Amino acid sequence: MRRVLLLLALSAALGWVAAASGEQQRLGGLILYWSDDPIPQIWAIRPDGSNRHRIFRTRQNSKRPRLSPDRAWVAFDGTPPGKPPLSEFRIQLVRADGTGRRTITHSEDWEIDAQWLPDGSRLSFLRMPAGGQEWTKSEVWTIRPDGTDPRRILLGSSARWSPDGAKLAHSAPTLESDGDLFVANQDGTDPRRLTTTHAIESPAAWSPDGKKILFTRYGEGTQAYVFVIDADGTHLKRLTRAGTDEAGAWSPDGGTILFTSQRAGIRQLYLMNADGTHQRLLSRKPFRAYEPSWR
Repeated sequence: MRRVLLLLALSAALGWVAAASGEQQRLGGLILYWSDDPIPQIWAIRPDGSNRHRIFRTRQNSKRPRLSPDRAWVAFDGTPPGKPPLSEFRIQLVRADGTGRRTITHSEDWEIDAQWLPDGSRLSFLRMPAGGQEWTKSEVWTIRPDGTDPRRILLGSSARWSPDGAKLAHSAPTLESDGDLFVANQDGTDPRRLTTTHAIESPAAWSPDGKKILFTRYGEGTQAYVFVIDADGTHLKRLTRAGTDEAGAWSPDGGTILFTSQRAGIRQLYLMNADGTHQRLLSRKPFRAYEPSWR
């Protein structure tokens, strides 16, 4: 009898390992994020929690890494070389191997939150008055990867491109809120409001099929929850209830959602199914992680 129980336990364990291995192979891609241990730096990790590594080392701060469509470059924002840490925020590029760092924006404002257009021809970014106190005056701009042809698109923040590059989800101030959810055309025209609340909402990513938008809704105090909504503004659904959760990204196949939460004491990376079920830590080894992306 003991031998039978042992075989059943071993079979169950092997089944779990096989299922986990299958999920790891299915998820694919690479997750980027930033961590403030000891200072803000950009990191990468595989969706199975392996091969965690810093993308490059710098004495200045670096945040919000985004991998280019061809996987050759990482865009991020931070203080340029030669400046005191946290004194300025500029959009910068570095090769995926950590070489070739260069700064592509140079205004007197703060410039953060770089996002690649799906074809890699341009990047969008957020420009706000230096200091960050007047963030409701933020504007979305685009620029070529070589730093030329900057263009203002619209008033707003947290711009996220649809998979075909035709639409732009973003947050913008309204009479009811400092940031409701909108969708506009690529050039910023014809903005359409998706939500009407007193809360602040920040889009994180479109689903790979372009049908849904993942976003964070910030409540009272430090409360934050992950939501999903159809791109036409219907079928709003809350996916998390811990109150410390911020939306991150979709897996390349659209079946899994990446988010961060402080439910375990420090902000860490979590995964869940696209319907909000099976919420779990990405890695059993704790490390702080913020504003991840997944490509």
